[in-house]
Amino acid sequence: MKRPAVWLAVVLLFLSFAFISYRILWLRYPAFPTAPGKAWQLHMEAYIKADQKEISVMIGLPHTDAGGIVVEERITSGKLTLNLLREGPNQVGIWSGDVGPEEEVISYRSTIHMAHPPSSRAKPPKPEPYPASVGRREQALAERLVRKWSQLGPPARLRAVAATVAGNWGVPPPDDQDLREWSAFQKKHGRPEALLVLLRAADLPAQPVEGLYLIESISTSLLVWIEVWTGRHWENLQPETGEIYRKSVSFLPLTTGGLPAVRVSHGQLSKVRWTLTQQIISHWRIHFERIKRSNRLLDRWSLFRLPPEFQGTFRILLLVPISALMVCILRNIVGFPTFGIFMPVLMALAFRNTGLSYGLGIFAGVVVIGYLVRRWIDKLRLLLVPRLSVILTLVIACITVFALIGNKLGLREFMAVGLLPFVILTMTIERFFIITEEAGVRKGFWTAAGSAAVATITYEIIHLEPLQLTFFVYPELLFAVAAFQVLLGRYTGYRLSELIRFRKLRSPL
Repeated sequence: MKRPAVWLAVVLLFLSFAFISYRILWLRYPAFPTAPGKAWQLHMEAYIKADQKEISVMIGLPHTDAGGIVVEERITSGKLTLNLLREGPNQVGIWSGDVGPEEEVISYRSTIHMAHPPSSRAKPPKPEPYPASVGRREQALAERLVRKWSQLGPPARLRAVAATVAGNWGVPPPDDQDLREWSAFQKKHGRPEALLVLLRAADLPAQPVEGLYLIESISTSLLVWIEVWTGRHWENLQPETGEIYRKSVSFLPLTTGGLPAVRVSHGQLSKVRWTLTQQIISHWRIHFERIKRSNRLLDRWSLFRLPPEFQGTFRILLLVPISALMVCILRNIVGFPTFGIFMPVLMALAFRNTGLSYGLGIFAGVVVIGYLVRRWIDKLRLLLVPRLSVILTLVIACITVFALIGNKLGLREFMAVGLLPFVILTMTIERFFIITEEAGVRKGFWTAAGSAAVATITYEIIHLEPLQLTFFVYPELLFAVAAFQVLLGRYTGYRLSELIRFRKLRSPL
């Protein structure tokens, strides 16, 4: 092999590897786009009764963030008007309007892929200021109670604060007066808010969260917990008992920052039911939703941004180069005879509509009929261009006849024959005639059989959906295909068919 071809192939392979590595490691593309992934289906159903004509129901809904990806959403609003709004980091669905005397049912259904644990958001918040309802004296009380833990690291400080919910204040314990004042504070503000104040005094960023356990379940009420930043990750804290949840326990947050997940104005909810079930979906769907919301450069120029009606075309089109590579391998390495490189690839594309067996049958029928007519018109001594135009007309006539037969027999595959590349069929008939005249009928049929075999193999490659999706997600794989084509173009060794053909020469005399 010559050195320039090798260096070009190396550069192309490097470009392919670099782009794919960047997408996987930096943009978090799936390494195996077609591999199945676990997801959760959330179904919320609420029954509404109105006290007045106009009612407003506000419910916190999941949304795509660093913790999860909402793959799809379906919302039913009945007579009510639905609006989706953002309140800080939360997404809120607002159903409003006139319900009437009857109960109205609203529902929400979504599929959620938890790409990372919801409690592992990257950037920690700063400690929130004390609530306006907490006075200076109460703030000073909370700071006195946690002062002895100020030298501890954030994880140890959190565990010390969490233990106070059960009455364990450590050694030495606070004086009786401070304990009585703190007990009165808890009764006044409630245990969750008191715990948030104590965490704020300990300089631990914390926020209340309302949502669901991430397990298969049916619930009529939501769970409230407190997320606390410990310097490296979030810890989840049960506010009523002070229990710190294990890492294996996962949650689906609906609202954060103290915003109630369910609010109703001028009415009431007679019943709310939350259902969580686990399901398996492909990384293809997950990645498609993530790309639509991304502003990164390669994501903005991703094929996922094409209109859906064109994406299917490019899923096939991107496999044409690898099909051409396969034709090169079968011709130059194995030794299959074919009518050029384009005919097998285009025939394989046409077989996607007709089916493989019907496509091969139509291909054989048209070529045989065209060959017989070509032998007859050879006696007319026509020039090349008029002769090809006659054969083209014949091919179109054959395709039309096949369509009419398919219509009578109810065979859609025959009616799809019009999508076959009629120009390639025209040139194939001409090449077939020339080969039979110069090398014999056997050579012509052998070349036609080789072309059909290569088209069949190419069809099977194009038909592989995992390969389609992989090239669609990583179109830079075309650089690698081009690299192999360049390397293959410099191959000048024996073909496998030649080794078999001349095997007797290797045997001793």
